[in-house]
Amino acid sequence: MEGQKTRLHPLVAGAAAAVVVAAGVAVAAITGVLPGSKADTAPQATPQATAPAKPARTHVASAQPAQHKPVPVCRDCGVIVEVKEVDVLGKGTGMGAIAGGVGGAVIGHQIGENRAGTAVGAVVGAVAGHQIERKAREHKKYEITVRMNDGTTRSLSDESGTPLAFRSGDKVRVSQDGTLKPI
Repeated sequence: MEGQKTRLHPLVAGAAAAVVVAAGVAVAAITGVLPGSKADTAPQATPQATAPAKPARTHVASAQPAQHKPVPVCRDCGVIVEVKEVDVLGKGTGMGAIAGGVGGAVIGHQIGENRAGTAVGAVVGAVAGHQIERKAREHKKYEITVRMNDGTTRSLSDESGTPLAFRSGDKVRVSQDGTLKPI
């Protein structure tokens, strides 16, 4: 029995290879090497044609004083002061922790060949799998600050993940539900 070598079971070897491949894909996705989908990008604004210039009008003085009508003030209008992009970690579903725990247990058992090695591998794999899943589900959040025409400041948040077409200095109207529309 001393000369007999222990062989690795094919299922264990397959599970270990699957964990290595999954970890490689996760690292590639986190570091940006793996290309992502561009399906949810915002449509680009098309430049509008400018109207032809109107001929200059000459001013003729009148005998009556000019009537000034009050200009209505748009209470929902303002100017974007700042657009800040924030990375938000995704929520783990538990699948990453489970897959990482199983893979870590298999690898820990192969390295340590005892229960302690299996337990340590399972814990380390579960933590790593959970963090990889959260990073893979990461999304963008946009925090928008608008200075309203009445002088107040409103802070809005957009977690849709689609890039915003608005920039600092753009004039916008803020609707009741918090969406922005260009003026």
